Amino acid sequence: MRKNRLVLSVLIISVLLCTGIPAVAIADSGPIYFSAGMLVPTTSSDIRMTREVLTIDYTNQIDPIANHRAGTVGVHARFWFRNEGKAVVQKMGFPLGREHLSGFGFWDYGFKVTMDGTAVTTSPFDNEQPTGSSELTYDQWNTFEIPFAAGQTRIIDATYTILPRNGYFLYVLQTGRLWKGGIGDLTIDVNFGREPVFPDLLSVQPAGYHTQGNHILWHFTNYEPEQDIEIESMYPGFWKSVHPLEDAAERTGAEADWYRYAMALLPDDTVGKYPGDMMESTGPLPSLGFVRGLQSSAYADYVQRTLLTALNHCAHGSAKARLLRVAYDIRFSYYRVTGDFLNGVDRWETGLSMRAHDIYQELLTAGLSTTKPSVEEKRLLPWLTVNMAGESMSGGYSLSAIHELDQSQVYAKQAGVLESDAYQALLKTVLARISPWVNPRLLVGVSIVPRIEIQQQKMDTIVGGPAWRARIILHQTLPPSEVLVVYSNTVSSQPNWKTPPEIDNMTGLVKDNNNGLIQCGFSDKDPNDYLVVLTLSEVRTAEEFQKILKAAVDNCVGILAPTKMSSMEFNYPYDAILSSSMQSGTTTWLQAIGPTISFDADRGATVTLNPDVPMANALCDKVETELKKIVATYGTLSWIKDSEIDKTLQHNLDLVQQTRGKTPSVTMVTYAADGTVAKAVTTEHAGETRRSIWVVLSGIAGLVAGLILGLFVESHRRKSATPSTIQ
Repeated sequence: MRKNRLVLSVLIISVLLCTGIPAVAIADSGPIYFSAGMLVPTTSSDIRMTREVLTIDYTNQIDPIANHRAGTVGVHARFWFRNEGKAVVQKMGFPLGREHLSGFGFWDYGFKVTMDGTAVTTSPFDNEQPTGSSELTYDQWNTFEIPFAAGQTRIIDATYTILPRNGYFLYVLQTGRLWKGGIGDLTIDVNFGREPVFPDLLSVQPAGYHTQGNHILWHFTNYEPEQDIEIESMYPGFWKSVHPLEDAAERTGAEADWYRYAMALLPDDTVGKYPGDMMESTGPLPSLGFVRGLQSSAYADYVQRTLLTALNHCAHGSAKARLLRVAYDIRFSYYRVTGDFLNGVDRWETGLSMRAHDIYQELLTAGLSTTKPSVEEKRLLPWLTVNMAGESMSGGYSLSAIHELDQSQVYAKQAGVLESDAYQALLKTVLARISPWVNPRLLVGVSIVPRIEIQQQKMDTIVGGPAWRARIILHQTLPPSEVLVVYSNTVSSQPNWKTPPEIDNMTGLVKDNNNGLIQCGFSDKDPNDYLVVLTLSEVRTAEEFQKILKAAVDNCVGILAPTKMSSMEFNYPYDAILSSSMQSGTTTWLQAIGPTISFDADRGATVTLNPDVPMANALCDKVETELKKIVATYGTLSWIKDSEIDKTLQHNLDLVQQTRGKTPSVTMVTYAADGTVAKAVTTEHAGETRRSIWVVLSGIAGLVAGLILGLFVESHRRKSATPSTIQ
């Protein structure tokens, strides 16, 4: 949406933005002409800028002038132009509107142009701009015509005020070289309004300036400008508050003084992003609001040096040292671009990140007490933990996020920030990710009742006696909300058991033994079938089988729980995964199914289910307890309906009820020595029907035998209801 305030790049137009000239806030005059109805900047072959005196006045920022907007800078540019050709009427102009480009400020008021002391009327000229997305694109122009007789010199004055983009002021000099020759004589005088010293004055370009009192001065002759004027500074009020802290730290060298000084350079929450700049807020600018407008790394470099110096003045292992180390690591341990410094741990809104979790672990390792944090740590923990919840939620670990939010609010209450606007805004941002259109399935997968398949083959001729190889498979049909976030690997739905496995001559065991290997992904035969495959390459005894199975099931959470692909910046903490294993339906179901699987050296693996106790019920009890706790905690928030989070919570409760009474179906597939299917037996969902149907797929004779056996089992079950064993 176009802002009502004019975004200035004052370039006396000609601001002549030729291809390659940088972004502009204000600038030297330049000539223009019309081309096919388009106002196009170009050079002039006959008019020379013989002199320019540029005055930039910051005093309004120190001692506000009546009827002037706070923070504005005054600009007065006087140009001497000489026509070295025949008589001409030269069109000049200023581009006043510039959106979505760096280096701009807000056009304020008082734009005036005079020619030899006589006011010149300028004409608005909207929407005459170059095509495409060039940085030279302007939304609005003010144009005017200056008549020149042959050999005549004109003096053009332009005055205006501009509100720089926070701490960054830009005046484009390079357009001056678009006139004939260089600038004959250029004088620049910046009245900074206070002594221009670092770090209040962070950076100045171009080189070649000197200071005198409150002024920054340049003087050039026959100057071909290759660089623009760029001034980066703090807000005067901010430096006024920080300067005494710097003086105290350098005077005393005390840990407490250095800590106060260094922390004053950071956002109030220490870990998060620096506050929005003038383009992001219409309210009063915060004291650190100048930082996001800066174009160089000068402030980041200053903060880095100050944090390191403060750390050197702290006692090793003190609470202040821990906090300063955290502040340093948040801003600089990941420092690749300026945004890493500006945003701190607040990256999870735009991408996967684990910075907050890493910092929290760092604090624990360094001695943080979560039950009795220091005064300094109390200030930090609410903001760090709410960002941890944001990271968890963005990564798909919504249940972990809820638990982290619970703890964060305890810390926030202790620190007295629970009801603050800033904390509540972060809380809402995190919780908004469980709205129906973002994350409709809060507890992933619990209601996705799997189909169990056990594929196995007896290896009678293997060295060392008979052994079995098997694959325990969970088949699940995922809803669309989960298809996009789970591992998207392709997994083979059938084993390749046509030949005996290769044996290691040294050990006598199967080569490339994958006992306990867990794979997950979509079936190579059915793209809607999500598989979790547990492989047992070589098993001989029940003891060996149970050892491998238990180890695999106990450790499966690290493989199955992630709901988004891990990366260098997103490696979710294992302990957090363990504490919220219900977050993954595949993990939850595999852990429930594991104890029902047994092994016999003669028959192989078998699954024993109790038809009178649906397996889903225990899982639903556990999940429902979690959900009711979440509803009780968050369902009563006054704003919860804004994002329809209440609908997500109710939807998940409904899913739990729909899952009750169900038990996975089981398919047992036995493979012959040549890798073909010798027998396949399937049971229906035991929670939905009390009967077992045996289907034998090994020829007509086998089918008949299977039917007879099924009738026998059915008759037996009616006489005595006992757990069913599938083998």
